[in-house]
Amino acid sequence: MPNDSYVDELARECVRGRLELRRAAQVLHDDVGSLLAVAGLRLQLLRMDFPEIGPRAAEVTEALDGVMNHLRALSRRLEPSPVRRTGLKNALLDLAAAHTDARPEDAMVAIKLRYTSTAELPPEVLDAMYHAIAQVLAATGKDVRHIEIAVSGTRSVAARISHDGRHRGRAVAAAALLARHAGLTFDVITEKGTIVSISYALRRPAGR
Repeated sequence: MPNDSYVDELARECVRGRLELRRAAQVLHDDVGSLLAVAGLRLQLLRMDFPEIGPRAAEVTEALDGVMNHLRALSRRLEPSPVRRTGLKNALLDLAAAHTDARPEDAMVAIKLRYTSTAELPPEVLDAMYHAIAQVLAATGKDVRHIEIAVSGTRSVAARISHDGRHRGRAVAAAALLARHAGLTFDVITEKGTIVSISYALRRPAGR
């Protein structure tokens, strides 16, 4: 079996890879996408000043539109989570719906989301929180019928996932390791059901 240092290194690389994917998606969307949009606008202005180039300019505009569509699709594929596009609350709503739909009819589950957090978290923390919650849902056993996700806090943000069954221990252990390497705390309490607590504390600026 791999030793702890090897597993820790894999977890660090996974978290680092997510951050790199996010940065690449942001560069494509914000920087390259903006440059292409400016090029398209200038081409429209050029067509207005020189109507005779209209047919040729239309061909270039069509090509630019095609590039923009491919760019958007690539940016979405590179994004490690939907949080950047829709926000954490909406991403969790979609996650809950997808998890419910994926369960077979004989193992249906009801998921309730309560989201009251007002904190503005760094993007990489939002991603880590989303992934940790997604991995906890994926690790729930077939016996689970009710899941509640509660996200609260203004500075110290906490996500609490509780359900009425057991979980797959190795999957939750992997989720905990990744979460901790991303700067989150991750605790599991198992009694009659299971409670997973994931939290992040915003650090106060120095001197306050």
